[in-house]
Amino acid sequence: MKHCGQVDFSAQKFVEFDVYKTLGSFQLRAKGVFKEGVTCVVGPNGSGKTTLLKLLAAIYKPDSGYINYVGISSKVYVGDFYLPPESRGLDIVLAGRSRFGKRPVGKADVEMAVKYASLLGASDLLARRISSLSGGERQRLVIAAALSSEADLLLLDEPLSNLHGNWRGRVMEILRKYAEKKVVVITTHHGDVLKCCQEAFRMENGVLKQGGWVEEADCGP
Repeated sequence: MKHCGQVDFSAQKFVEFDVYKTLGSFQLRAKGVFKEGVTCVVGPNGSGKTTLLKLLAAIYKPDSGYINYVGISSKVYVGDFYLPPESRGLDIVLAGRSRFGKRPVGKADVEMAVKYASLLGASDLLARRISSLSGGERQRLVIAAALSSEADLLLLDEPLSNLHGNWRGRVMEILRKYAEKKVVVITTHHGDVLKCCQEAFRMENGVLKQGGWVEEADCGP
């Protein structure tokens, strides 16, 4: 039975968590529910944003508490990742299919990589060596790699870094469309994109707090 005021999650994907984690002298306590759509986690460096994402990705294990994944069959954490400097742009995007999918790539994977690179305006970067790319160009390829994983739970650590001009808004609009039936969580310190988030949380000294100041708005360029 659904009571008045309750949210019906029966047909949705979401991750519910209540975790505690210590890393040296740092302590993290976080409780919440991340639902379908784009959720932004903001906060200063060292506040625990990356630690939380790595907990949700099962890279770290909580010292206590729980993480429940509902409707989620795949989860991927993306910060930055190393590839040899002689690698090309296509190798970055294909990492979203091979490294996260943990299987050899085939023709269909290359087609998927090209599709997401095109979405990020990066088709002309696929043949270039990584060493020749600017920070923003490389970042767009990393985002394309993350999207090409097609994970149900996509955890993006500072995906907007090195993006300039109208690219932050364009990327957020792409993420919103991707997240229509998926859960996307990003960390960011760019206040101008918070209007693009369906929900926002603030991390302060290892404590996750709900943010109540996000408004629906056009977040396109």
